[in-house]
Amino acid sequence: MTESECATKRIPVCPSTWESVHQLRMPGQTYDDVIRELIRTNSETKLIEETERICKRGHFVEYKL
Repeated sequence: MTESECATKRIPVCPSTWESVHQLRMPGQTYDDVIRELIRTNSETKLIEETERICKRGHFVEYKL
């Protein structure tokens, strides 16, 4: 992400949260990168959980091409 694409925002977090995010950061990674990865992982987890819930209930429609 270039500087012109990025807006500087302040997000208040408690020190323990900041430390956790800081520890997740790999060399060369920005905090934006870490947060985006957390969002992507969370979205995938929610999709998997919802899919499993639907399959257990048996309420799904099979899609055929």
